Amino acid sequence: MRHRRRFPTIGSVLSLVVVAASCSVPSLDDYDPLPLAQTSFLYAADGTLITPLHAAEDRVVLRERQMSLAVRDAAVAIEDRRFYVHHGVDVRAIARAAVVNANQGSVVEGGSTITQQLVKNLYVGSAETFRRKLDEAALAWQLEDRLSKDQILTRYLNTVYLGEGAYGVQSAAQTYFSTDAADLTLAQAALLAGLIARPNHFDPFIHPESAYGRRNVVLRLMREQRMIGPAEYRAAVREPIVLRRGEPEMRYRYPYFVDYFKEWFLANRAFGPTRQDRYKLLFTGGLRITTTLEPRLQDAAESAVRSVLAYPEDPDGAMTVIDPRTGFVKAMVGGKDSDYWRDSDAGRVNLATGEGGLGRQTGSAFKPYALVTALENGFSPSTVFAAPSSIDIPLDGGTVWHVTNAEGSGYGAMSLQSATVNSVNTVYAQLIDRLGPERVVETAERMGMRCCPKVAEPHEPLSPYLSAVLGTNESNTLEMASAYGTLATGGAHVGPVPVISVTDPQGKTLWGAHPDPKQVLEPEVASVATDILQDVVSYGTGRSAIIGRPQFGKTGTAETHTNAWFVGAVPQLTAAVWIGFHEGLIPMEPPRTRITVFGGTWPAQIWRLFMDHATAKLPPREFPTPQVGYLSISVDVTQSPYCLPNAYTLPQNIDTLQFIQGTEPTRVCTTPTSVQSVSVPSVIGLDQASAELALEQAGFYVSVRVEASTQPAGIVIFQAPSAGTEAAQTSTVTITVSRSSDDPSEAPDVPG
Repeated sequence: MRHRRRFPTIGSVLSLVVVAASCSVPSLDDYDPLPLAQTSFLYAADGTLITPLHAAEDRVVLRERQMSLAVRDAAVAIEDRRFYVHHGVDVRAIARAAVVNANQGSVVEGGSTITQQLVKNLYVGSAETFRRKLDEAALAWQLEDRLSKDQILTRYLNTVYLGEGAYGVQSAAQTYFSTDAADLTLAQAALLAGLIARPNHFDPFIHPESAYGRRNVVLRLMREQRMIGPAEYRAAVREPIVLRRGEPEMRYRYPYFVDYFKEWFLANRAFGPTRQDRYKLLFTGGLRITTTLEPRLQDAAESAVRSVLAYPEDPDGAMTVIDPRTGFVKAMVGGKDSDYWRDSDAGRVNLATGEGGLGRQTGSAFKPYALVTALENGFSPSTVFAAPSSIDIPLDGGTVWHVTNAEGSGYGAMSLQSATVNSVNTVYAQLIDRLGPERVVETAERMGMRCCPKVAEPHEPLSPYLSAVLGTNESNTLEMASAYGTLATGGAHVGPVPVISVTDPQGKTLWGAHPDPKQVLEPEVASVATDILQDVVSYGTGRSAIIGRPQFGKTGTAETHTNAWFVGAVPQLTAAVWIGFHEGLIPMEPPRTRITVFGGTWPAQIWRLFMDHATAKLPPREFPTPQVGYLSISVDVTQSPYCLPNAYTLPQNIDTLQFIQGTEPTRVCTTPTSVQSVSVPSVIGLDQASAELALEQAGFYVSVRVEASTQPAGIVIFQAPSAGTEAAQTSTVTITVSRSSDDPSEAPDVPG
């Protein structure tokens, strides 16, 4: 028999509240209002103030007549439809929420009235305990006896948090629309009311589509509750959301870094279990936050970008600067500051972190990750590859990957080092094909790519495609600077961080940065890779970035010049520069741009201009240089990772590679575990020496017979087993070799 789930009745819920509260009924007279929220302050590393993060002290308290009727009705419609008929506690709403939550198996709907929310904000706080909820209900009942409905609603709308540091509808009206609460349109009022439940989630500056949908929900509820008519509803839902950020005097320096900091703080569980808790702490906790930003370096970065991209029609630029030893983010340019503070297509999108899904392909700036993978897996800088102008790499399914060099040039044959210095695509296509894209992607992520999915985009892992070596995965300047920093430190990686310390209003430390480098590369591998990348700047595609001290770097240009990069480092600083159009993948070629943009042009020039200023007070230093030796080791090249051949490894699977000392494999292969069945190769028509070599490489022993034949002497004329036969590894293949019929040394012994 199927039992129907039983839900609490209105009476049972009311009884529960009354009985539980009667045990110890609190009184409003016993409560002092909770402390007002306090403004937090954000400081640069040198102690200068970047900006206050506005809290409740910035609210403007209004009287009832100073608020539009629309915003009052909108708040009631979405937050408490029975506000004017209950006495502080809405038993029906509690029962309805209980039923919905029971059906869903989680808390998806609340039953708190506007009066209860006001009590929570002013008296009892937000602790999720049953006792607090009972006190809240009892105090709400008492508050209804002391204040009129209009007074309660007015106080509520003066205290409620509406995102972006705005407390109360007046502050919110100025923040989002640069208008007063009395002058809000119906659509604007509905948008603000929709923010109450989840101000960060429905923030129209950050999530315009969510804000638009939430606003229309409020308007629909207002229509259903007959607060507005059908015509008013239709006009309001058609009204576009036009945001006008208020209080221009509150503009602050370094807005893109500040946005990056906010995302980092809100994603950090050290500051609260939920994003909403962290949001409240940041804007109301009176925190003193010392960031890693150095104004001298930030100003130099902004100046370098402005100097090169000097014209309005020029592309956008982004840059991130990190101290690779600590992970401290020293500077960040996410776009033009003028775009941040005015209505524009770029708006508040941070191009340095790829915000808004604007990660961009890296081109050849991804090649150092393949270089490191190669050095870890038996390739040396002198390993030679064919370097044609184009090459076809076979793919599964019978297709090919067609790769060409950037300038269409062929080089005959060249070493891995020269191919890196000259950024030769056809060599790196062969390299990733031999290494496997999974290995290269793993190295990139180990070095720091995808270091920061909570604060930067793209969020998804790198895709292990062959084309990854040419930069088809999207990235951002934050993670590229972080990953290259791993080479600058000799293989140790420290994740990027924008904050040195966070203290409360009393000076108690809530959080402090404690850099903890992880050795993710062998120092010898990092040293060899760094040496090669220094040559990229000295002799190769990065010559425009030369600053006359130890440095390394790599250029990157996406197909059709839609994105251009230069990423490089000195021992104390790593900087990644990106140039492109925020509107989309627009080729940076004349006449759209003044020049054809490669990574070695404007990006490298920006990097050089910045580093000239940034290093003016830094002593020249060398990168870590451990002594590097090489070992020749025979390995099973079909295994990943490489291992030493065992007794059953087929000879054709064994190759001798050059390993940097310390990276050579020491593990003996655990497979295969028995004699294998191998296809016998065809050797008929080969000379004896070539036939024996082919069979031995296939794993067979060879027995030789000689017979007279019309074929030239020394040629194999017969084999057993025949070609294509499956035979056991180490079994014997007999070959018959021809001899000349008139060879006296082979004359038969005839009696008499």
